Amino acid sequence: MELNSEIEEDLRRLNNSTSIADNQYEELIDKIFSIFTSANSNIEFSTSFDRRLVSSILTFIFECVKYDFDETSIRSKLDDLQFTNKIRQDRFLNQFNKNLPVIQLYLKQKSIEHDRLLDVNWRLDLQLKTNYTDKLLQPIYILDWTKREKYTTKIDHIQFSCSQESLQELLEKLKDAQSVLHQMQYQQQTKK
Repeated sequence: MELNSEIEEDLRRLNNSTSIADNQYEELIDKIFSIFTSANSNIEFSTSFDRRLVSSILTFIFECVKYDFDETSIRSKLDDLQFTNKIRQDRFLNQFNKNLPVIQLYLKQKSIEHDRLLDVNWRLDLQLKTNYTDKLLQPIYILDWTKREKYTTKIDHIQFSCSQESLQELLEKLKDAQSVLHQMQYQQQTKK
């Protein structure tokens, strides 16, 4: 996970008890996580919290969910960011773990991320005959795709069969998509 320097600075600020008192930190964390569970979408933050700090914490939460970080990974990332106050880390992690399913659902509904393809397996079957014909000798490809739903750990298996022509058509479409992606990446690199 890569965060910009302002977000990293804000997370380091959370570690400092002199800039944010313990009771203010607890209020901030409670209110941020209540965004996902509250029916009221207009949650008021006290004036002592700037919008950038709230935005940075939300970004960190979303990135942790996106990359499917567990408690150890989050602690490690917070330590890397010099947010080493264990009591505050525990408070954050308790709220994070308690609200994780709700945050995943929230992101699933509000985002444009797609399911992720994890694995593709295939096999070739030779169909010798059917109920209608005695001799057919037609190749049939069986494809088994494993995918993960966006922002969750739910794994789905999709299995389908297709003829050689259908498989070639699918491969051509995937090659077209790959070439468009390469063109877009090349254009982005030339702009830098």
